[in-house]
Amino acid sequence: MKKLTEKTLVNKLESLSKEELMNIIVDLYKTNKSVEVGLSLMILGEDYGNTLLEKYKKQLYKIFNPSDIVRTGFSLERAQMVLSDFVDICVGDDGRWYGDLALYFAECATDFTMCYGDIDEDFYDALGDAYHDAVIIASGDEQLYQLWKNRLETILHNFSGFGWGMDEFIAGEYFSIPWVEEE
Repeated sequence: MKKLTEKTLVNKLESLSKEELMNIIVDLYKTNKSVEVGLSLMILGEDYGNTLLEKYKKQLYKIFNPSDIVRTGFSLERAQMVLSDFVDICVGDDGRWYGDLALYFAECATDFTMCYGDIDEDFYDALGDAYHDAVIIASGDEQLYQLWKNRLETILHNFSGFGWGMDEFIAGEYFSIPWVEEE
């Protein structure tokens, strides 16, 4: 069985009536949580996006700051899943929502390191990936860079002297932002 290609999908959608298209969208909205949230983000905009972002930040905060770390532990996989779920929802946006959450992930991971000391390579790979994603988005939009500048710099300064090469990695990422050189 062949997979439906994007081109075939577009051709089929072009042949449907407005009512048929609306029925498909509404059915997807009702049956798929990611589609529901993604469409809500597209249609409701800024207020919904801020509320959604705060919801996901709270999830990350709880993972990185468990009430009893000895009993509940810390799950890097759960934290990464929160980011992954959010990126699925933010398909089609300019990266601002995901970039903000990725930066928050990096902030939480940095604070976790400050609290509990040197972690492992997987942890720093995840932190580096999240920071990199935020840097890429900030590099493409000077307004976002200005909005996130202090947060990006705080992570840069907090990783001075840490192991696993994170200090060099974070510095390299930060100084790759075109707006930094213009300061």
